[in-house]
Amino acid sequence: MNTKFLVISLLLIVFYSCHKTNETVVGPTPNPKPDSIATSIPDSVISITIDQTKTSYSIPSTFQGLSYEMDLPINDSVYLNTKNKVLVQLLKNLGTGVLRFGGNTSDVVSWSSTPRSSSTPAKTLTTTEVDNISAFAKAVGWQVIFGVNMGVYNPTLAANEANYVVNSFKNNLLAIQFGNEPDGYHSWNPVRASTYGEPDFETQWNSYFTAVRGQVSGVPLAGPDVAYLSSWVASFAANEGSNVKLLSAHYYQNGPASDASINVSSLFTPIPQYTNYFQIINGAALSSGVPWRITECNSINGGGKYGVSDVFGSALWALDFMWQVAINNGQGVNFHGGDGGAYSPIVFYSQNTTVRPLYYSFLTFKYGTDNSIIVPTTFNGTPKYKCSAYACKKLGATVPVITLINKEFTQNLKFKIQLTNKATTIHIARLSAPSISATSGVTFCKSSVNSNGTFQVGSTEDIAVGGQTSFYVTIPAASAAVVTVE
Repeated sequence: MNTKFLVISLLLIVFYSCHKTNETVVGPTPNPKPDSIATSIPDSVISITIDQTKTSYSIPSTFQGLSYEMDLPINDSVYLNTKNKVLVQLLKNLGTGVLRFGGNTSDVVSWSSTPRSSSTPAKTLTTTEVDNISAFAKAVGWQVIFGVNMGVYNPTLAANEANYVVNSFKNNLLAIQFGNEPDGYHSWNPVRASTYGEPDFETQWNSYFTAVRGQVSGVPLAGPDVAYLSSWVASFAANEGSNVKLLSAHYYQNGPASDASINVSSLFTPIPQYTNYFQIINGAALSSGVPWRITECNSINGGGKYGVSDVFGSALWALDFMWQVAINNGQGVNFHGGDGGAYSPIVFYSQNTTVRPLYYSFLTFKYGTDNSIIVPTTFNGTPKYKCSAYACKKLGATVPVITLINKEFTQNLKFKIQLTNKATTIHIARLSAPSISATSGVTFCKSSVNSNGTFQVGSTEDIAVGGQTSFYVTIPAASAAVVTVE
């Protein structure tokens, strides 16, 4: 065959195929074996449809949050301090958010309405710590959910503490909670009987409510702050919904950390007890008219596990988890941690405040949502591989911002994105690391957090898609990306 004729024939085939499919392939090419033509769909392609004509729940600007044990400000006066400029900056990077103080120690520490002194007993929370937390919250511009002791039943003392907290925090107080994980009081808190159930909790909760409201009328309250029993949330919402402004619950992806079989794969294998968890809680929220929030969460319960909770895989899990809460109408999440430990997103060692990979999921989520409305995203068929896709759009906008997550450890995925309206350009910001098990080298949008806590978004991959309604974006194994459409 004439060589010139062969070349011309091949060019015509490629031109016809691209014109017929009206699609563009974009993104890096980590897999050196390219598609032969645009209509050739390999097994690694994931097809999704985004309906720009419809919207769902909104994502509030205060969605992101951190959770701390109540004894942290008692034991460490330096970390959560306005003088910790790096921590202040790291939280400011995320915009507005919510700090939560509670945990198991909130049901252990006692309250003293006096400042800390050399004679203050151990495990005692004083006005000094409350004022320090208040000053820190005001410095970063975040609201606070504050837990008072219900493990040791004392409504009068709780009311005294709540009164001081309200006056110290003022507008920075989002809500006060009574107790921590009361659905576990019957097993891990010896103060309660083995028969302790939700009706018992409500009886005691109402005693606290009466005492607290007796001293501070109109104080905002949240609850029931359960560990995992969504049925408690449903009952509490039905009976106490008119008395609270927020329903609260906890979530841990897997665990306990002491389980030797726990590994990185466990990040993507939820504990069975959370089946339909978000849907049940959201049902209670919709029925009662009270919004809900995950006030304590993280990857592996029991403090997290090194090699799992502190690696890049935790960032991919957390990004996916936040979206799962958002699409089920949750108003936010609070990741549990402290100044150290395996699952803490921001740690403090040798007087230095540094971030773990988990923190980069916060930056990515903020970039990909930032006070937007969720747009329905549908997989066309059941995906063969572990992945997620979500979309939202700004108020008044028609073009979506898409978050794509590849949870496969070795398989690159190519997402075929079908839009309702035509697109002209896409901008890709990637969340990546050297490997799923990396503890360093994490970047978002080609940038890393600086040692002083600042973060500046780098350059995006800007690609023209020529007024088409569909295009491809390649997401390498164990990575994610935010795709902004124009």
